[in-house]
Parts: sequence; C-alpha cells; structure tokens
Amino acid sequence: MRLGDLELYLLIAGRWKADGGLMFGVVPKVLWEKQKPADGQNMIDMACVGLIARINGRVIICETGIGTKLSEKRALQVALREPEGLLHSLRRLGIRPDEVDGVITTHLHWDHAGGLTRWDNGCLELTFPKARHFIQRSEWDFALRPDIRSQSAYVTDDFTPLADGNNLVEFLDGDAEVMPGVHVRHVGGHTPGSQVLVLRSGELACAVTGDLVCQTPHLRVPWTMSADIEPLRVLEQKARLLDEAQKHRWLLVLSHEPDQPAGYLEEDGRWRPEPRLT
Repeated sequence: MRLGDLELYLLIAGRWKADGGLMFGVVPKVLWEKQKPADGQNMIDMACVGLIARINGRVIICETGIGTKLSEKRALQVALREPEGLLHSLRRLGIRPDEVDGVITTHLHWDHAGGLTRWDNGCLELTFPKARHFIQRSEWDFALRPDIRSQSAYVTDDFTPLADGNNLVEFLDGDAEVMPGVHVRHVGGHTPGSQVLVLRSGELACAVTGDLVCQTPHLRVPWTMSADIEPLRVLEQKARLLDEAQKHRWLLVLSHEPDQPAGYLEEDGRWRPEPRLT
C-alpha cells in the first residue's frame, strides 16, 4: 500500500506457537483465552510480523523473524512454519537480499533476529550482506551478556556475524533518524534496547511496535508479557505510543499478531484493520 511517499508491504517472516502464559503474564487465562485460544499444551498461534518498505529509493526491512537456523527439535517445540517467509516475500517483490539498504530489528531475541543470518553450505552467512543494520548499543551489550533470566532468549549466531569483520552494524544510543523518514525510538522495557520503528511521510506515519505491542489483546495498556524485564517502563512507553497513534492516526504493525496485524486504533479503543496491508 501507499502511505504518502512510503511504499509498504506486510512481511510475515514465519508462523509459530508460544506459551500463552509467557505472552500474557499476570492476565488471567480466563480473560486472554477468549481472544487467543490455547491448544492442549497452552500454546497460542503467533506470527513474525514486520515490514518491507521503499522510501526515497531505498529498501528497508523491519524485523527478520526466526529464520532457518533452529534445530529440528526446537522447530518442532515451537511448531515453526514458513521459516523462509522473509526471503519468499522479497522474491515476490523482485528484491534480492543484496539490494536491501537498511535492516532494523526491534530487539535481538531469537524470534526477531534469527533471520539476520543463515547457514549456507556449513558457513554462517549474512542474509543482507550490503545493508546497514541499526541496533541499540544497550541491546547489543545486553545480548552478549544477558542476565540469567534472559539467556535463553538470545542466540549469538543470530547477530555477532554482523560485526565480526563485516562492520555492518550502526549502533544507536537512543532515538535517531537513521535515514530520511526512517525514525527509531528507543523504548526499552521488554529488553534494555528495545526500539520501535516509525516511518514518516509528511503528517502520515507507520509504526512497527516490536514486543511493546505483540498482538491485538496487548492494545490494552495493562496487558503485558511475563518476559518484560521492566514492566512499568513497558506500560509507560506503550501508553505514549498508543496515544500518539490514536491522535495522529498512525498505522500500526503488531509484531506477533497472526490475524490482521496492521491497522489503526480508533478513539474508542477498537482495532480497525487496514485491508490494503495484508
């Protein structure tokens, strides 16, 4: 779809399942299961959602999903489907991986950064070998030395090759306009360096929320994940983002919503999907 000067395409970089308790934290299951039914193992459907954007002649990728590096055992545990969704989406648009100019990952958890690298004939290769990758320095440092609670969420093979002799990472220290019209907002909360992408064209804007707003039930400010390391900061930053999105009619892309993940937040709090971005 067109949004002013922006050309936007929804990116589904894979589908999988996650534990409902992980996704909804202290929210009682009797409430969240009405909207996101769980299977017999308490798992709910998830998607790895992002954007492919053309802006000012450049190609930007936001979020790369789980990728293809999971072991067979782990892939079965999370019911991984469509692991090649990232490259398949690019191929449909006639874009080669070496034509991507910029990659923005909201944070470096395995389900968001796994697609940054891939195995090719036994060698770990960069998925986008010519792109600049924009990552918060605080996220990178934490991912290399996570606390004991967060260790399982990071896989160093996902991201360290970007800096090992390749010099493709541009480390950020807070909010930044990384390219004309391409803004990154440091929100923290879920992880120390979590960020939200905001693409702007005049008064129009599209925001990729990352795990600040995972699925449509998380549009309720108090509904947060148990994996958030700073829950109160998540509440504060989410309230700010949703207030802006509602007032200024920003298009939102929710990072793990499997059904109609792009849309607008109406004044009464209802979610109105954008049918042109499906």
